[in-house]
Amino acid sequence: MNLIIDIGNSFAKLVLYKGDKITKQIKWEKWGVRKFSAFYNKHQPNAVCMSSTQPVAENIKAFFKKKCFFIFLDEKTPIPIKNKYRTPKTLGKDRLAAVIGAYYLYPKKSCLVIDAGTCITYDLLTKKGEYLGGNISPGIDLRLRAMNEFTAKLPLVKRKELKKNYGIDTESALLVGGQSGTIHEMQGFIDEYQQIYESINVILTGGAAKYFAKKLKTKIFVHPTLVPYGLNQILKYNANKK
Repeated sequence: MNLIIDIGNSFAKLVLYKGDKITKQIKWEKWGVRKFSAFYNKHQPNAVCMSSTQPVAENIKAFFKKKCFFIFLDEKTPIPIKNKYRTPKTLGKDRLAAVIGAYYLYPKKSCLVIDAGTCITYDLLTKKGEYLGGNISPGIDLRLRAMNEFTAKLPLVKRKELKKNYGIDTESALLVGGQSGTIHEMQGFIDEYQQIYESINVILTGGAAKYFAKKLKTKIFVHPTLVPYGLNQILKYNANKK
């Protein structure tokens, strides 16, 4: 059994895998070595992969290194694809993991991986297994908040289903601009890359994946657990090399 730990800006997500099947998922707002050790002792995974967007205490890493085969994902970790990103150290490990997940789900296929969260990331993988790079743009909620915070009079509006494709007052104008604008951006990137890369698969993940999948005019594969799946593949790849 493998344990995947994905630490973001607000939460630590823990996913247990038996092979490629998820047996348990949990999310923590607070964590430390005691909490991790209690979880480990209860479930006894054979190997652990940790990815983090923030610094991780050395005693947490030391605990897992002592207990089992452990990987802390960084730019030096061996991976099964060729990373052509010019600054691999600055590349978000969630982006890399999602692309590797797509590589295993759709072997020898070009892929556009879209992670729709607070920010939206677009990442390109060739059918030869080369990660080319991608784009980062604000998500819907971030756009709506920015229009409120960086102006004197525009209100803060929350995402909701739109009845028209144009605004009839300030609130609906902000909503259409924020929501429909994001959808048009996403569709535009998809259309552009489909013209360049033959038979490219479009894969959506992240908290807003299902929302966008309903709005886009393209065949979409939705994989909510693409990032932990990719981290698990990285873990297995390195365990096999040991």
